Amino acid sequence: MNITTGETPQLPPARWPWQRSLQVRLALAYGILFLAALIALTIWIGQIVYSTQLNAAEHDLQVTAFLAGNALEDPLSGYESEFQRYQDRESEHEDDGRSQDDENGKEEPGNTAAQAVGLANAQIIALPRLQQMAAAYATDTGTRVTILDPNGNPLADSLLSEAEVGFQGDQPEVMAALAGVEQHEVRTDPATGKQMLYAAAPIQQNDKVLGIAQVGKSLDAVLEPTRQLLFSLVAAVLLALAATSALAVWIGRRLVKPIRELEEAALAVAQGDLSRSVPVATADEVGALANAFNHMVDHLRAMIAQQRVFVANASHELRTPLTNIKLRTEVLRTLGGEDTALATKYIAEIDTGADRLTRLANDLLDLARLDGDAWALSPAEKIDISPVLLDAANMMRMRAEGAGLKLTVDVPPRLPLICVHSEQIESAVLNLLDNAIKYTPGGGSVRLAAVAQSNLVEISVSDSGPGIPPADLPNIFDRFYRVDKSRSRQRSAKPGVGSGAGLGLSIVKTLIEQNDGAITVESAPGKGTVFVLSFPLLA
Repeated sequence: MNITTGETPQLPPARWPWQRSLQVRLALAYGILFLAALIALTIWIGQIVYSTQLNAAEHDLQVTAFLAGNALEDPLSGYESEFQRYQDRESEHEDDGRSQDDENGKEEPGNTAAQAVGLANAQIIALPRLQQMAAAYATDTGTRVTILDPNGNPLADSLLSEAEVGFQGDQPEVMAALAGVEQHEVRTDPATGKQMLYAAAPIQQNDKVLGIAQVGKSLDAVLEPTRQLLFSLVAAVLLALAATSALAVWIGRRLVKPIRELEEAALAVAQGDLSRSVPVATADEVGALANAFNHMVDHLRAMIAQQRVFVANASHELRTPLTNIKLRTEVLRTLGGEDTALATKYIAEIDTGADRLTRLANDLLDLARLDGDAWALSPAEKIDISPVLLDAANMMRMRAEGAGLKLTVDVPPRLPLICVHSEQIESAVLNLLDNAIKYTPGGGSVRLAAVAQSNLVEISVSDSGPGIPPADLPNIFDRFYRVDKSRSRQRSAKPGVGSGAGLGLSIVKTLIEQNDGAITVESAPGKGTVFVLSFPLLA
């Protein structure tokens, strides 16, 4: 069967290429989120490692400065003589400077700079032991060691000459050392152009400050472990991103595969292949979607089967009375009024056939109105349903008596108010009474009753007919479903029996549910059938 011959619907245009694939979007979203998390984690770890490494380097450098100061101030080390020699030489230069000033009287303005340069050059004297100590200590600790006098002038340096080192008395770590506190400084060394970390410690014996031990280390060397760790973290991030991307692609394929299978099955069903279904491999949303699709296909298959039965039944129901009417009218045309009794019989049969056609047309019209919600346009009413039920019983009384049945009505004059569409309830009750009269043998009984419960109004239609087989009970409210299909097509002595298209009870159920009611049925073969309609009372 080919349900549709139209082309496959086209997808809306995608603004970006990656929008055409759910798998790519899943992989990108997963990868971007993971990459952002890794970058944030790497920056956080890098800051912590940098701060920790710098604090550790400052502490180690300060310890190195203190150890250097302790080594230089030890009386047994012999370095005190070097400091004393420097101080004596400095005192001599100061005395020479004062004598020269006395001889010249007043200082000439143009000679001040020259005298300062001469004095500085005079102060740079050879201190071999201090120089050896600075070089050896720098080699052992991997630092640059500078020995200063108490004023901050360089006496020895492990890397540069005293002239290249320059005056250090105004540096923060040197001033802090003279004040007896710890302080570290990161700055660019003008001689080398490198970023250096500096620390200093005083060299003193008792209360006398002999000098200052200044220790420096290249910031690149300090942060080299941090840099290596960051490189390792970046490499780990890249590896983790590659692994995550592969995992995202795999997960995306796993998620998209059942969706693609569902797409293929949906297109196949749209082309009329109702045998297609999709496997339900998981219990998640995708599995629920696949299960819902299979349920939809099963329901569609059942609906199409019911419609086929309906078409066959409707064709039969239309063809049979039309054929009978056609045959009877041809006979009546040929009789020409000669046989009045036969003509009367044929006119009655034509009338019966017309009634069958009318009932089928009414069922189809009711079905169309229900599908189009035509009955739901008017608002529900707060009514006492008793008059509606009594009117329905009066309308069916002549039919029941004509069928040789006893119609009993047990409806009180008044019932509590309910909110319903009265014409819909009347149509449902008439349909149930019509079925009961139609399928109850002559001499039987049909009963219409109503009773008010604590929170419900219950309306029941019962008969003493042959009942409904248990196998058919679950399906009697389905559209186009007919009980005992083989016998329903057989002609019966009772007018209308077997002439239904399987729509009446489906229409009744829909009408009741549209009024917030419920319908139940109890039946057993040979013991009759009872339909009960329940409606909630107004609060």
